Amino acid sequence: MIERWLHADLDRVWLLPGRATLRELVARAHGIAARLAQDGAPRRVVLSCRQARHFVPGLLGAWLGGATVELLPNVQPATLDRVDADAEVAWVLHDLDAYRHRSVKAIYLPELDASGSFTASPPDAAVRISTSGTTGVPRHVVKAMAQLTGEVDVLATILAPARAVLSTVPLSHLYGLLFGVLLPLRQGSAIVSHDALYLPADVAAVIEAETVDRLVSTPAHLRALAEAAMPAGLHVVSSGGRLPPDLHLALAARHGWHVTDVLGSTETGGVATRSHPQGGWTPLPGVEVNAGADDSLAVRSSWCDGGAAVLEDRVALQVDGTFRHLGRAGDVVKIAGKRADAAAIEATVRALVGVRDVALLVHAQGSGREPRVALAVVRAAGAEAQVGTAEVVAAVRREFDAVFAPRIVRFVAEIPRTERGKIAAETLRELLQLQAPIGLDRIPIRRIDAGRYQAEVPAELVYFEGHFDGLPVLPGVVLLDRLIWPIVRAEHPEVTGISAVRRLRFRRPIPPESQLAIEVSRTGGRIDFEVSSAGEVVATGQLFVT
Repeated sequence: MIERWLHADLDRVWLLPGRATLRELVARAHGIAARLAQDGAPRRVVLSCRQARHFVPGLLGAWLGGATVELLPNVQPATLDRVDADAEVAWVLHDLDAYRHRSVKAIYLPELDASGSFTASPPDAAVRISTSGTTGVPRHVVKAMAQLTGEVDVLATILAPARAVLSTVPLSHLYGLLFGVLLPLRQGSAIVSHDALYLPADVAAVIEAETVDRLVSTPAHLRALAEAAMPAGLHVVSSGGRLPPDLHLALAARHGWHVTDVLGSTETGGVATRSHPQGGWTPLPGVEVNAGADDSLAVRSSWCDGGAAVLEDRVALQVDGTFRHLGRAGDVVKIAGKRADAAAIEATVRALVGVRDVALLVHAQGSGREPRVALAVVRAAGAEAQVGTAEVVAAVRREFDAVFAPRIVRFVAEIPRTERGKIAAETLRELLQLQAPIGLDRIPIRRIDAGRYQAEVPAELVYFEGHFDGLPVLPGVVLLDRLIWPIVRAEHPEVTGISAVRRLRFRRPIPPESQLAIEVSRTGGRIDFEVSSAGEVVATGQLFVT
């Protein structure tokens, strides 16, 4: 089964350093599958490996054994502890010294005797991947074997085979999995296994030692490499975030690197590519793109989650079938009714002489107050005297409306990023010394008489955030959970739960600082409630209680 992923010549080298062959890889995968099957066919296998020499045979072995492979967002022991408690997880395959002997489910791949052979049907659901959470709460996306196969088939038609591939992207990311593992295996390219590479000098040393000709990376990693001494002439694949035009040009001018920029997401897989920062994006063969509401990017492909998805990316379609990328809807900064693109503000500051990197956060100051722009700025070496807060603010003011001038500027050593190259927003917030708005999660309630209560809805109630911009209103579910239910429990302590909610009516919106009058009455197992404000009924309903 796993031979479908491999180059036809099984004597080709798949691993560097070590020069292990594809034939040896197949044998090791069979042995791992046999080990996993000792206690019955595995359902889900977690794969958490830092090094490709362990990740790749673990992946193929789990697939050979018929398991769905779960790829975690990071390789920290604490993350493994959380999945260890999941009864659906049969095994945890890993190469972490710190996790050895920590769980009966854990198999330490460097010590596994992988002799033996195994035959099984391939799984339909091949991988379960955690999204980065860039556009919201992280969630899991499941990719079927046919989806992965179809996408790799297409990628093999647009990217020529490389001799040796080095990925600075975690292989547990869909981007790292496709370009750092599956495509090289299919094309017969050697995969360079390494410990985490943090310093440009380390990356350069590995490239030279293993004669790497393709680098798979992210804009965050590539910016550091652009400023360092690096081998020339590489083909670079970049994804996992927007590649700024200045960085794209710098990589070409300073190192002679040919860059293929890939637009995609965990949900959609690859969508489009481009090889020039001012050129249009060309959809991958088999991908249909359209501009939806607000110019949002609508994607259809056989490897897209559910066959179709709408992304936050905003695009403008061109007559030649390409499209221009207009930024992400989530990157639009909205202050005082005006809009600006966060990436454009960052680019303006980054263009200052003496600035190496910059990241923007919009600091929400609480309900009813305008947000403000905060910037973290990394100076280039020796630029302490040239670049200060005044220069940064002035640069933004020259290009944008005054409301977008940063109110907070902090000079930091580095922009904090995750293993996947994404900005670590909470860590950045701490560096910027931004305090989260004081948020209350409860509504103070006062009893007037039997069944009669009063409440004032605090403006700082956390549930107003995002509901809605410019016109905050209390969500109906919060009204029930933070107002009606506490009153019912206070009035009737013997009530333990709600079996049904009926005749629920939200007649008028409830803004911050509303003065509310609440009446509740009980008839057997039914409690009727009415909420009024300024003499008008705003909500009514019935709770059936137990």
